[in-house]
Amino acid sequence: MQRRILYLVPLLVILGGAWLFQQRPQVLALSGTVLKNPRPAPEFRLESADGPVSLADFRGKVVLVFFGYANCPDVCPLTLNHLAHIYRELGEPEQLQVLAISIDPARDTPAAMDRYAKLFHPSFIGLSGPPKVIAKVAAGFYIYVRTDPSGYIDHTSTVTLIDPEGRIRVLYGQQAVEEETAMLRDLRAILERRGRF
Repeated sequence: MQRRILYLVPLLVILGGAWLFQQRPQVLALSGTVLKNPRPAPEFRLESADGPVSLADFRGKVVLVFFGYANCPDVCPLTLNHLAHIYRELGEPEQLQVLAISIDPARDTPAAMDRYAKLFHPSFIGLSGPPKVIAKVAAGFYIYVRTDPSGYIDHTSTVTLIDPEGRIRVLYGQQAVEEETAMLRDLRAILERRGRF
């Protein structure tokens, strides 16, 4: 009898360990650049066509932030078009919000930027504000901006993913956004876990 108990104890320990391992949340394998030490996203208060908008307004949602401008001839419309396609493929989830922030506030009024964002999807929100405020917000997201004499604005085209607690979690470069499949897979997994990483 004692021998049987001695055989059963290690077996129970192994089974218990396997059960505990399965109960532990698995770390998501994501295709974007995942921040190992996520930091709070810089808080901001900018203007939309419907009034002031703060990042804190979207606490509890996964937020995708993109900096661009309405007169952009290439990267901005391409990026927003891909984000709209991904959003539709996900079934237009309420727990995901796309924010397009202008880096050209001299030309992009809040109404104009919001109109521009909504050309791609009616739930997207376009934001603008005073140049100094925009410059500070862009710098907080590590967005590089340089205007050449022709008016063309060279800028970082990163899409930043912010988790429901307001922390920057993943950065998607232009190639990842254009390929769509990997970003779509990432977002589907994140939303299924309700933004838990």
